[in-house]
Amino acid sequence: MNLKHRAEEILAIQQDAIANLKIDESWSKCIEFITLTAKKHEKIITTGIGKAGIIAQKMSATLASIGVPSFYVHPAEALHGDIGRITPNELIIIFSHSGNTKEIHDMITNVHTLNDRKNTIILISGNNKPIIPHTFVLCYGDIQESSSVMKVPSTSTTIMLIIADVLAITAAESLGFNDEWFKKRHPAGAIGQSYKNS
Repeated sequence: MNLKHRAEEILAIQQDAIANLKIDESWSKCIEFITLTAKKHEKIITTGIGKAGIIAQKMSATLASIGVPSFYVHPAEALHGDIGRITPNELIIIFSHSGNTKEIHDMITNVHTLNDRKNTIILISGNNKPIIPHTFVLCYGDIQESSSVMKVPSTSTTIMLIIADVLAITAAESLGFNDEWFKKRHPAGAIGQSYKNS
């Protein structure tokens, strides 16, 4: 195998997927849900399993770091008591490429029962007809994974990460997010030090 050539192919596949992303009204609607939840001082819960779950954790961390309270709930742990962390009216953002993940389906079904269907649920998925219960779906469509083993999440998680960052950052900026806001939440580390030196 020509390693450089193959690496270039993988990069090109992911670049093409990014280039084909189109921001439409579904993105705007998701941003509105996030800002409305933040304005009401309610938390945003993210969830997903496997590699998509890692993207969900990253989005939650990004939201928290820019002043929007958030935490991640693992779908399996939710069914073993962590569902109690999710209260009515909190926004739930799900990451599932297939849109059919059983653990997430079961989690949301039980959240609906527990909270009398009062949670708004955004599903970020490649499937526009998912079986996971949702209020709204942001579908990025059919994409080509970049591994020769096509089941390996690669391009799909790159797309999820970009969507998560666009939604979180746009929502935060619409709420007035700025350097002072960020500085207060990063008193230590290299970021904190950079503010002290500026």
